[in-house]
Amino acid sequence: MITDGITARPDQLQGLSDEAVLDIERDQQAPMADAYRAFLSHIGGGAGRFMRGEDVYYSDVLGLGEAARELLEENNSPFHFGPTDRVFTMHQGYQFDFMRGGGPDPEVWSYSEGMNGDVPVRSHDSFTDWLRATAEMEIPAWRRYAATVREETNPDGSITAYW
Repeated sequence: MITDGITARPDQLQGLSDEAVLDIERDQQAPMADAYRAFLSHIGGGAGRFMRGEDVYYSDVLGLGEAARELLEENNSPFHFGPTDRVFTMHQGYQFDFMRGGGPDPEVWSYSEGMNGDVPVRSHDSFTDWLRATAEMEIPAWRRYAATVREETNPDGSITAYW
């Protein structure tokens, strides 16, 4: 689905080694869901433009649980993580998503600073629903972007956009 040649090409999908997945698993005490483990194994190191700018790939996901707790504390949120809550993405330090519950494909909750009384809300029935919704939002956005912007990959791997 994301390998449309614009959002990502097949050669841009970077799966993680078992050791890297284990690093992520050990970073937070919550259990790691099978659906999330599969995501990490297939694209946990990156996927072209897909989710560019999000702290969702290795090694950016390391420490997200602690960063989310700090954000909640800074905002005096009454919310506290439970034993099955695993933060898997953060956006610019003010919003994050986490899985809640056991099982192979737990529900996803979302927090955004200053919204909903500074407490997270249930946003998706499962991690795979969250992933599908994210792809369905980003694929058309990247198509529009690619039609108006030329990009060049620099020797260091960074990208320069020309408007």
